[in-house]
Amino acid sequence: MSETIELFVGCAPNGEDAESQMVLEYTARKYSSLPINIHWMKHSTDPKSFWYGWKSETWATPFSGFRWGIPEFCGFKGQAIYMDSDMIIMHDLEELWNEPWNEKAIIMGKGGWRFCVSKWNCERAKGVIPPVEQTRNTPLAHQQLCQALPMYPHLQQTFDRQWNNFDGENDNLEDVKILHYTDMSTQMHFKYATPRLETKGWKHWFDGDIREHRRQDVQDLFDLMYADALDAGYVPQMYESNEWIPYQKESQKGYRAANGFDVTQGE
Repeated sequence: MSETIELFVGCAPNGEDAESQMVLEYTARKYSSLPINIHWMKHSTDPKSFWYGWKSETWATPFSGFRWGIPEFCGFKGQAIYMDSDMIIMHDLEELWNEPWNEKAIIMGKGGWRFCVSKWNCERAKGVIPPVEQTRNTPLAHQQLCQALPMYPHLQQTFDRQWNNFDGENDNLEDVKILHYTDMSTQMHFKYATPRLETKGWKHWFDGDIREHRRQDVQDLFDLMYADALDAGYVPQMYESNEWIPYQKESQKGYRAANGFDVTQGE
């Protein structure tokens, strides 16, 4: 097995999620005992890019459907970890990377249809999921695959739910391995990103109402990791584009999270 973790992260193309990206990268590298190769999956205007030309107008985020391209990006070899950008890593990813596979699974996740943190068996996925050329050109492919995969439980393997903890749930943060800020209306990076984007005349992709997070300790943890990342030399500008890259996505106007947890972003 490769001694380098291949980590794929979905994010917006213009740096809208930059503060979350820097916190994710900082914490992933801080706790990992193995080197990490991070692939930022985002829309591109370069026809040579793997992420060019994806039809995303029905996606809840600018990156929702990119995860289905990971096995093909990897040449259907080895394995890869996927996650959304709105996460804090609180445990060594080596443990997840070396989690043994069962005999038939192509993907590991929290269970059910939640694959916002997942591990792909890229070799086994060949011939099971549609080719990227089809997925890229089908706006509803992401939703269709999210609905179809749970119908084949032998293709899924469940890992410890703490690898994808939704907004702290009802747990002590000391028990969490990956903290997922899954409610899109309470994202911690908004207060940093909004004024930064306004200086460029840009807006964040989330167009719904912004609310306070229900847990103060979960808010405080992001602020602490953001400050630590800055001290370690990370800055949001590392994740910005020089020019605005256009893309389409579903609007979140009128967005409501279910029980405090977003039911769309991690589809």
